[in-house]
Amino acid sequence: MLRSMTVHEMTASQLLDALAAGELTSVEAVEALGKRRRDVDPMVNAFVHLREAALDEAREADAERARGELRGPLHGLPITIKDNIAVAGTDATLGMQARRGHPDREDAVLVAELRRLGAIVIGKTNVPQLLLAQETENRLFGVTQNPFHLGHVPGGSSGGEAAAVASGMSPLGIGTDIGGSIRIPAHFCGVFGLKPGLDRWSNRGSHTGIPGQEVVRAQIGCFARSAADVALLWRSVDPRRLAEADPRVPPLPPTDPAEVELAGLRIGWWDDDPFLSPAPSLKRAIHRAKEVFEAAGATLVPHEPVPSEDILFTWLAAISADGGRTMDRALAGEAPSPQLRPSRALARLPAAARQTLSRVLSGLGEWRVSRLLQCLGDKPVDELWALSQRRTDLRLAEIDAWREAELDLLLCPPHVVPALPHRESSDFILSLGAEFRWTLLDFPAGVAPVTTARASEVGKLPKGGDRVEKKLRRMDDKSTGLPVGVQLVSRPYDEHKIVAAMACLEAAVAGDEGFPKTPVSPRG
Repeated sequence: MLRSMTVHEMTASQLLDALAAGELTSVEAVEALGKRRRDVDPMVNAFVHLREAALDEAREADAERARGELRGPLHGLPITIKDNIAVAGTDATLGMQARRGHPDREDAVLVAELRRLGAIVIGKTNVPQLLLAQETENRLFGVTQNPFHLGHVPGGSSGGEAAAVASGMSPLGIGTDIGGSIRIPAHFCGVFGLKPGLDRWSNRGSHTGIPGQEVVRAQIGCFARSAADVALLWRSVDPRRLAEADPRVPPLPPTDPAEVELAGLRIGWWDDDPFLSPAPSLKRAIHRAKEVFEAAGATLVPHEPVPSEDILFTWLAAISADGGRTMDRALAGEAPSPQLRPSRALARLPAAARQTLSRVLSGLGEWRVSRLLQCLGDKPVDELWALSQRRTDLRLAEIDAWREAELDLLLCPPHVVPALPHRESSDFILSLGAEFRWTLLDFPAGVAPVTTARASEVGKLPKGGDRVEKKLRRMDDKSTGLPVGVQLVSRPYDEHKIVAAMACLEAAVAGDEGFPKTPVSPRG
């Protein structure tokens, strides 16, 4: 059966099966993916670096297999890595000219472990400038496209990874997530994405645009085209080994998702948010997933989350607490991208000017943007400490709510709309409450594809509202045919339950009409 598939169509698990059966060599896999990249990437623009050593490493992997010497469960598997994660001998540019020509001397801890397990890094993928946008564009490497619709974004900041996996240029990708940077691209590109809990996988060697900011931190995670591939990676990577090189990693073994029975689990759910209501396609996806989990024997219970505005404005206040000075130093004189320019300008406004503008906007009915202006900008140490305490209080309130409701998992939207058209994200940061929530609160979270937006449901959002609601409506009006996912969340250290739920959901919805099948050939 595998031999009837082309290499780029294979999931990581299928590719490994073909390697084990002798139906394929690692050299053939690397070469086939290279051809797919040459055919597809001129349209998608996902890759920023190609590792010439990958083919030699594939030859070595084939020779080792012939001798019966397998390194580990990923032996000979080609993978890709996000630009900002250290791969020895390659730049981690973060989309900035100033970081070009300064290659990392050693692999990030997770990359080193993946290579020890037998994976072959074939290249690195594109990011937005400083990793701070929900689309992927920079002056060094240009714009990355969504393969489902070349006029739309793949998400950010791991947009290059999601686009490469969705279009069949890579079977498995590694990214990072501080405010949805894995989950947004997974949702926008119709693939699976997992953000483990903080430091469950080592972040050592993952570069950030705002080093030292630790109220909310980025976490390394993964992309795949099947839940089985996420499970494969989760079983393969042992945090106890990562902990040897990174003291922040708890030395706890991974639990196999196959051990999880969905029957009997309690799954909280919500499909709406009083702060900003998701589009109809996202609500429909939630109800389809709810049906699947109920049919599997789980108990679904409504859950009322911590209000999104508390999450959003705490996250944004922390990220901007230095008044943008760290960002300015990183840019080293380079002009900010169109996506960064508005928030950077607002953060640099004098406090009095921000407060005056906030009052004016509030009087005009723009209460969301008014609140945004109040939270941005430079803060003294005591305010930063108060933000840190606020984060901890919110985190404890959430875990207490889960304990009281006896929840194992949570089902919720991953965004408020499907993929945006290009250059529409700079004034849409207040759409990200669903993403900011789980990095600020430090809960594991993942995204699984469910459906695509239907022509019959776009254009149904209410007219009027403030500028954020009007923007949401305009974005949804252009969403027909784009992928729609759901977000799955677990308690800390229960990532295996997310992966098990992904597998259950995939088995039920993959045959649905409108399911976003990947790999997809780029289309306009």
